[in-house]
Amino acid sequence: MLFLFLALLFSAVLALVLKYLNTGSPYGVYFVNYITCALLAFATLQPKTLYSGDATPCWLGAITGLIYLASLAANGYSIHKNGAILSSVFTRLGVLVPILLSVTLFGERPTLLQGLGVVLAVAAAVVMNGLPGKAVAEQRVYLLPLVLTLLLNGTADAMSKVFNQLGRRQDDGLFMFYIFLFAGLATLVLLLRRRCPVTKRDVLFGILAGVPNFLSSRLLLAALGQLPAFLVYPSYSVGVILVISVASFFVFRERLNRRQLGAAGMILAALVLLNL
Repeated sequence: MLFLFLALLFSAVLALVLKYLNTGSPYGVYFVNYITCALLAFATLQPKTLYSGDATPCWLGAITGLIYLASLAANGYSIHKNGAILSSVFTRLGVLVPILLSVTLFGERPTLLQGLGVVLAVAAAVVMNGLPGKAVAEQRVYLLPLVLTLLLNGTADAMSKVFNQLGRRQDDGLFMFYIFLFAGLATLVLLLRRRCPVTKRDVLFGILAGVPNFLSSRLLLAALGQLPAFLVYPSYSVGVILVISVASFFVFRERLNRRQLGAAGMILAALVLLNL
């Protein structure tokens, strides 16, 4: 449980960095972020080798890294077509993908109360993010970008569970290294094609994002080795939202409205049910 708590804590730090340290070149930040994560992953490898006798960390890490970048691109495309609110709702719904995968393919069986906790957690994430208003409801909805956002974000999260089932625990660090290496290389291709320079601000924000990004990803993988995925993923998703809300209130003096306070109560109830 400690790994899960630390993972959501560092993920919340990452979200706050990306929220309050904006820059005009997101792909530059993504590139430096991924390279920082890859370097940290390599620094923690024991022993320092890029092949441990099992190819799973390499090919699965490569696929996962490309999915990471694809999910970011899909989210940006969906925001362009449907707006930030509706796109963010579908991003949150992506947590359903690893939960369904763990139940259907890996034989995990939540209890009735834990199942209710999963439903409540997903509902709380959507409510906290905000439901589409009248203006959004009246505009044209482009379904394909929303579906891609849900599936790619959910699949990116689910790949840690897939490796947890297919790979060896001693290769966890190697898996992380290849994820971020291939995500960084794919981002570099985009930067070169668009001829976007990487600025000093990109380097600064990328490093600030990369450290908590690596730590949260590594700790989430460790948590999946100890706890069932149907508990880890919804707890991680809504736990991050709760930590960000608390930090925003105490650090940035942002007050929660009634809807957000109600969602925070739903999150607490969901966490209780998930851990029964």
